Amino acid sequence: MNKIYILFYAIMSISSCDGQNQISKMTTHQSRLSCVKIISKQGNSSGTGFFIGPDKIATCFHVVSQIIVDSAKNVQFNIYPDLEAITEDNDTIGLACISIPTKASPEPLFQDFAILKTNSPIDKKSILRLSNDTDLDVGDNIVFSGFPLGTPTMVTHYGTISGVTKDKSIICIQAATNKGNSGGALVDKDGQVIGIVSMREGGISISLQNYLNQITASEKYGGIQLMGIDPLQAAKETIQILDTYISTGIGYARSSRFLQEYINRHRISL
Repeated sequence: MNKIYILFYAIMSISSCDGQNQISKMTTHQSRLSCVKIISKQGNSSGTGFFIGPDKIATCFHVVSQIIVDSAKNVQFNIYPDLEAITEDNDTIGLACISIPTKASPEPLFQDFAILKTNSPIDKKSILRLSNDTDLDVGDNIVFSGFPLGTPTMVTHYGTISGVTKDKSIICIQAATNKGNSGGALVDKDGQVIGIVSMREGGISISLQNYLNQITASEKYGGIQLMGIDPLQAAKETIQILDTYISTGIGYARSSRFLQEYINRHRISL
């Protein structure tokens, strides 16, 4: 009888601990209610952002600007002048970037975050808090919302932390991460932002890109026409489509601490 009680207690303890790490419906709701699509028609850019204040939105810097690296590895950027936020209800708000990288403070560029100020108020929003907790554990549950691949509606993904770099600057996530998710808030079970979804890496995507580069190099020597079809061009277009829509590999999020430190350093009012 005692063995039965011990087994029952052990099962209940495991279930309780696991339940404490689950993402609640309220946290999911807050994640979605804070989320907006960030677009620039001029830059042909589309990503995700989230509210950190009544008129402040955070996203990735690469979503709001064109970044150019020359042969000498010098980095230049052009911030898109026509940035807009679109809510799930299709309300559109103009945006202005207020976190311009400088030589003295290049963090937005190198840590891939941007702070945008809305040109007009927006209703029905949820403001997310940035976490100060850097004690992240592999296996912790996370949630992020966004507009990947130009979806007509907001999409929410659940996943887990699959790794953290030693300096805790990059959080690896086990969850579907696609183009357009960049700038989304990586939210923990307490509803706080621990990171900003930044990119994906590895898997079939990078293999396709390497193959695409080989085909592009081969084009310099002229394409081969086969029954009116250029096989090199056909392969190139196929790989581009596959790379856009296949999501495998590792998702990366930049720690939100860089964003918080920048806000504190520049005394940005939220």
